[in-house]
Amino acid sequence: MKTKTLNIVIVAAVAVVAFVLGLLIMVLPSPSADLKGFSAEKAYSYLEKIAEKPHSVFDEEAHDEVEQYLKTTLESMGHTVEVHNWTPAQHGLSDNITPDKILDYDKPVEYDITNLAVKIQGKSDNGILIMAHYDSRGHASRAGEIPGSYGAADDGYGVAVMLEIARIYANVPAESLENSIYLCFTDAEETGLYGSQLEMQLDYIDNVNFVINIEARGVKGPAYMFETSKNNSKVIELYKNADMPFSYSLATAVYSVMPNFTDFTSALDMGKQGINFAVLDNLYYYHTPADNISAVNKSSLQHYGSQIMPVIAEYVSDAKYGEANYFDADSDSVFFNILPTVMAVYSQTAAIIFVILCVLACGAGIFWAFKKGKLRPKKALIALGVVALALVASAVFGLAVSYLVALIGGVPWKLTYVRVSLSGIPFALSYAIVSGLIIWFCIKKFTKDSQSKFEFFAAGIVVNALLALLTTFFLPGASFLFLWPALIGSVSLIVNALFDNYAASHVVLSLNIVIMLLFAVPLLYSFFLALSIGGLAVLNLLLVIMLAVVLPSVFMQFDLKRKSI
Repeated sequence: MKTKTLNIVIVAAVAVVAFVLGLLIMVLPSPSADLKGFSAEKAYSYLEKIAEKPHSVFDEEAHDEVEQYLKTTLESMGHTVEVHNWTPAQHGLSDNITPDKILDYDKPVEYDITNLAVKIQGKSDNGILIMAHYDSRGHASRAGEIPGSYGAADDGYGVAVMLEIARIYANVPAESLENSIYLCFTDAEETGLYGSQLEMQLDYIDNVNFVINIEARGVKGPAYMFETSKNNSKVIELYKNADMPFSYSLATAVYSVMPNFTDFTSALDMGKQGINFAVLDNLYYYHTPADNISAVNKSSLQHYGSQIMPVIAEYVSDAKYGEANYFDADSDSVFFNILPTVMAVYSQTAAIIFVILCVLACGAGIFWAFKKGKLRPKKALIALGVVALALVASAVFGLAVSYLVALIGGVPWKLTYVRVSLSGIPFALSYAIVSGLIIWFCIKKFTKDSQSKFEFFAAGIVVNALLALLTTFFLPGASFLFLWPALIGSVSLIVNALFDNYAASHVVLSLNIVIMLLFAVPLLYSFFLALSIGGLAVLNLLLVIMLAVVLPSVFMQFDLKRKSI
């Protein structure tokens, strides 16, 4: 086989394997019917009742039916259900939504707010709280929303998961649990987080030191652990017990500065530690009548259970988790899925050590490349300028496309919320391919020989190293996204600057493809779903930053000479 052909085969094989592994990170478990553990089939049977009708706080009869169904079901399992009810005179809240779906910030809330609570007793009253809201969305406050959601996913998923937790722990004796489990089905989340805010004022909340909130923004896909409390190092240590964990510290870092709220916000306001889950796929169903039982994905239900059940089991297995300040910490963890079912976790201190090594490796690679004549100062600076210009151009292009799509769809543009029917995964995939081909063409245009390809490769590594350095100190949860491509790329720089070895060059350059696809496939998919079309500028930036390293490394592999073995 000719060397050029062999090089293409090697690159293609590495890319295909890495792409498949990236997809497998998002693979969902099969729905289980086995009642010995968490059963999505059983959870679905609850959902069929919960999502029969729209049941917002404005649909009084249907809302009361769901409330009564939850109470009866829990009692049939043998649980004692506490009804926490607040009348308008007692809660004294002002609403911003009237039953006529009109904004009125001064109008008093005219309906009762009723939460349902269950305590699964352990040896200690200290315990973990699991929350989900049972009211559905009855109004439309943003473009693309349609009143009358059936609440099958939002938040039927959360309520059904909690009923399964209640079933599984119904007959577990208190002496076999070191800590207690509290379940709270909250009301009026959709109109103002009212149920969770009121619940946080009750005395038993003092015994709670860890909260799991279960939400939904789409109707299918992986159950994403998308938010944590601040200084989450011990929180993540507990979450690591999840089966098939799916989370990125980049997401939790970004979400912490976004203007979004769930019942988990009420817990955070009370200084509680914990984690928040949601499925994200298909925003177009969110807060519309399309969120009904026909849209439910049983594998997504199972994925909630696969992650949450082991976390609860670990929590109640050891008295240390119930200690009031056990989850207090002074730093966040950096974490990300690196392989299917495999999550990498390390501390901020480790992140600082890694970034120092990265900067040193990058500096060494650049030094030896100049010394060996493989980098030309003027050409290297031009390459760096082109990469910087590509970043700006990609952001402008993404912004323009998102504005255009919003205009065509007749909806207002927002960075994290543009809902139009043509903005699904097929559009995103097509857009990513087109953007990637544009970047491919631009880099190809500027790389006429092997040396210029090496210079663009070095420029991409420098950009990633600088971003890794900045994020490590200012947004540590995002640092891994730039650190590992920069570190692996720096090693590739050193190897290619100092050695002329065919096999070694292929190995180190292929690693750049692998790490990019393992990050890009699940992460860009998740971010597109979370940010919607409005976030194309951000997604384009991330794509260019990754491809600035990967594409030159691919071109370099194509040029490798077999005789140098």
